[in-house]
Amino acid sequence: MQMFIGKKYRSQVRNTLYRNTEMNSHIMIKCFVASSVMFIGFMIGLTATQYETLVDNVTRLTKHVEPRDSSHRKQPNIIFILADDLGWNDVSYHNSSCDIHTPNIDRLAKEGVRLQNYYAQATCSPSRASFMTGLYQSRHGVDRALSAADAGCLPSNLTVLPQVLKRHGYTTHLVGKWHLGHSRRNCLPNQRGFDTFLGFRNGAQDYYRHHHGNPRLARDTGVEYFEGFDFWENETAAESYTGQYATHIYVKRAEEIMTHHAQNGKPFFLFLSLSAVHMPAQVPENYMDQYEGHITDPLRKIYAGMTSCMDEGIKNLTDTLQRLDVWKDTVLVFSSDNGGAVYEGASNIPLLGHKGRFTEGGIRVVGFVNSPLLSKQVQGTNYTGLMGVADWLPTFVEGIAGGSKDPKLDGVNMWESIRYGTSSPRKEYLYEVGGNCDWNEDDEPLTMYGTIRIGDWKLHLGGVGQRIWPNDKDQQMREIHFNGTCSSELHTLHNIRFDPYEKHNLYQKEHDVRATLLKKLKYHCRRKVPTVPKIERKEANPILREGVFSPWLDDWNYLEWHPTSADKKYFKSRYCTWDSFCGCTGSFRRYRSRET
Repeated sequence: MQMFIGKKYRSQVRNTLYRNTEMNSHIMIKCFVASSVMFIGFMIGLTATQYETLVDNVTRLTKHVEPRDSSHRKQPNIIFILADDLGWNDVSYHNSSCDIHTPNIDRLAKEGVRLQNYYAQATCSPSRASFMTGLYQSRHGVDRALSAADAGCLPSNLTVLPQVLKRHGYTTHLVGKWHLGHSRRNCLPNQRGFDTFLGFRNGAQDYYRHHHGNPRLARDTGVEYFEGFDFWENETAAESYTGQYATHIYVKRAEEIMTHHAQNGKPFFLFLSLSAVHMPAQVPENYMDQYEGHITDPLRKIYAGMTSCMDEGIKNLTDTLQRLDVWKDTVLVFSSDNGGAVYEGASNIPLLGHKGRFTEGGIRVVGFVNSPLLSKQVQGTNYTGLMGVADWLPTFVEGIAGGSKDPKLDGVNMWESIRYGTSSPRKEYLYEVGGNCDWNEDDEPLTMYGTIRIGDWKLHLGGVGQRIWPNDKDQQMREIHFNGTCSSELHTLHNIRFDPYEKHNLYQKEHDVRATLLKKLKYHCRRKVPTVPKIERKEANPILREGVFSPWLDDWNYLEWHPTSADKKYFKSRYCTWDSFCGCTGSFRRYRSRET
C-alpha cells in the first residue's frame, strides 16, 4: 500500500514542489519543509485519502510560486512618482463618493498592490531625505522643510539612492521638485547621483513663471524683496520653459526619458517628483470644467483640477510605457510625500490632522505599486503590512536591482513581501525623535519628544498641537469645514488597528504598552544625529545672483560665521520644544501666488 501511494503521487509531489527551479530562497525553504512532511507521512503509512489531502495542502502552500519569464531576468526599470501634499481622501479608490476624479490613478492602484498602512514624514524635505537615504528622520538630520535661504542641505556624507543604483548599472533621472538644499553646488541633484535633472530646487514655485517667492524670508532676513527664477536643466537656468505649465513639462520629459531608454535597453530609475498638488493653486481652466457646479469651494475646485491634470499625466506615462513595450520590465510606485494640506484644499477624511502633524492625516499617505512583475495572486489587493518611505531604498536596491543589504540603513527590503503578499518584515517605524534624551526619577522623559509605532500601537510624545477632525457629515466635501480644538494632551497613545482616527487616548491606561514604546523611543533618541543647522541668510537672495536661485555658500562660508547676539536670539526662537507644540491659532492662511 505504501509503495502504491508513493508511485501514484510521486510525479504530483515533484511537480508541486519543483515546478520552478528559480524559486526565491524563502520559498525553497517552505518547499523543503513541505517535502519533509510528505516523506514523514509516507513513512508512517497514511491512507491514500490522507496522502492526497496532504498533497493538496502543500499545493496551496506553494501556489504563489510562479515561473519567471526569461524576459524578466534583466534589471527592471524603476519609476517612482511622488505627488506633493496629496490628501488621503483625494483619490477615488479611497472613497467612491470622492468629489475628485482620478480614474487613471484608480486603475493602476486597483490592478496593483495598494499600500494601506504606509507612512511618510510630515513635511516635504524630511520625506525626500528618508526616501533618498533609507534612514529615519532622526538619522539623516533633515527635520524640517528647507527654505530658500537655508544654509543646510541633505548631508553630503550620506550615500543616496541614485548613487547606489548607478553602481548597479542604472541610469538615473530626476524630473520635478528637489527640495533637499541648494546652498552649495555639492548639494545639487547632479552632484548627488542623478545623470539628468529638469525641475526646481525649492519647495514651491509658480506653475507658469517658475519663480519662487517668500515674504517671510524677506521679513526675517531684513530685505524688501526675496524672489527669483527657479527652473533648471541640470545646472543651467532653463528660462525657455517660462509660460509652460509645470505638470505638463514634467510628464513630457518623463516620456522622452522612457523613449530614449527603450532604444538603448539600459535599465533606468526615474524619480518623477511632481509639484502637484502643492500650492500655489494654479491649473489650466479646462481641468476645472468637469467640477463646475459640483465643487463650490473655489480653492477646492482648483485643487481638484490640479489633481485631474496629474491623473491625466500619469495616464500618458503608462500609455507611453505600453507603446514602447517597456512596461513588462518596469516597476511603478506612486506615493504622496506627506498628508494633504487641508488649508490648501486637500482632504484627509476620515484621518485626523494634516500636513505638518504626526497624526495619521499628516503621515499616513496614498501609495501603491503596479508592475507585471507582481505575482498574479497579489494584483488587485490591499497590502496592510506596515511600511515607511525609508523602505524604498533597500526595496529598490536589494529587492529589485539585485544589490546587497546595507546593515546601516533603517529601511527594510519590502519587495518580496509586496510581490508575493507575505507578512511585512517591518514591525515598527520611527517617525521622529528629538529633544533631550534624559529621563527623571520616575522613568519619564524630561524634554524628549517623538512619534513611534510598534505593531498596532502608536505613541506620540510631546503634544499634538492643533487637533483637526473633519466634519464627517460632509463626505462629498463640496464645502470644507474643520473643527479646530487645542488639546491639552501632551502625550498620546493609540491602537491604530482599532482606533485609526486617534480619538481614544490610552496613554494613562496602557502602562505596559506605554513603557515599551517609551523605552524604544529613548533608544532611538540616543542614536539620533545632529539636525541640519537652521541658518537663513540674506546672502541667499537671488537678487544677488542675476535673479536665480543658484548656490551661494561657495561665496560665503557659514561654517566660519560668528553669530551676533541678535542672531542667536533669532535662531533660538526658531526652535520648538515639546511643551510649546500646542499653540492654537484658530485659522489657516491661504496662500496664492501672483497671477501669471
